Amino acid sequence: MSGEGGPPKLFFTTGEACSLAGISAHTLRYWERKMGLSFLRSPRGKRMLRSGDIERLKRVAALLKEGYALKAVPARIRESIQMELPLRQAGADQRRLLLKVRDGLEGILSALGGGAGK
Repeated sequence: MSGEGGPPKLFFTTGEACSLAGISAHTLRYWERKMGLSFLRSPRGKRMLRSGDIERLKRVAALLKEGYALKAVPARIRESIQMELPLRQAGADQRRLLLKVRDGLEGILSALGGGAGK
């Protein structure tokens, strides 16, 4: 997920994220309350959703479409994550993942007005 020809976008507004996930803002707020979903917030309290959050919203929507009850969705997502973990390759893949996490955290610090001290 990126801007036109630019670097990947780190954060999305609620409207952008909902549009990409194919849900309404009302649905997002409802899921947030009922399933305890949480998202990064700006100093002013606005949601700052990442691409991983959007993927999570898409996964919730897909599970509900498959017929899962709203209460069952968090457990189903946890199960699928646990099933995926043993399949991940060690080494270079883990390094890339850690670098991506680091870059994301630096982006968060920058967005919050702090510097990423090196």
